[in-house]
Amino acid sequence: MILKKEFYFVRHGQTDHNILEGAGKGDHPEDISLNTVGRNQAAAIEPMIALLPIQTICASPMKRAQETKEIIGARLLVPHYEIGNLGECSGKIWKEMTRLGMYSPFPSGGEARLFMERVRDGINHALSLPGPSLIVAHGGIHWAVCCMMGIENHEWAVSNCIVVHFSIGTYEKWIATKLS
Repeated sequence: MILKKEFYFVRHGQTDHNILEGAGKGDHPEDISLNTVGRNQAAAIEPMIALLPIQTICASPMKRAQETKEIIGARLLVPHYEIGNLGECSGKIWKEMTRLGMYSPFPSGGEARLFMERVRDGINHALSLPGPSLIVAHGGIHWAVCCMMGIENHEWAVSNCIVVHFSIGTYEKWIATKLS
């Protein structure tokens, strides 16, 4: 279960790997930097991030998330945390999750379930800190969070550097709202 506490989420900026298509794409290299487009995407949302009531920034340890965090959090004088459990999933797990589709239940077993349990632990770590938190991570993390929270009326696959606000609505139901 995810702690019931609002937060903001940003998928890292674009990398050269993100623009590859088809079967040859494979997994991300172990650690990859943002490309010029990705740095510009992050710089474009920085003014919006600076206006949000963020108290803590938490990010994946992967370089692309760390670089995005540094750009978008430049004016925020708040603690920064690196959370290992917010690292991206493998291409195999991503394919398994997307094959199940949006609005699919929490997987009953396999690697996707283990990944989602890791994500749950990472998100709960971030939400245990003073909030609202800004979480800078990956597309697979966003998908897993949406699945675990039962998010409706919101695309689970999110583009690079889109700001998403997760809040609790009527009847304690999670709501995800794109801000950019």
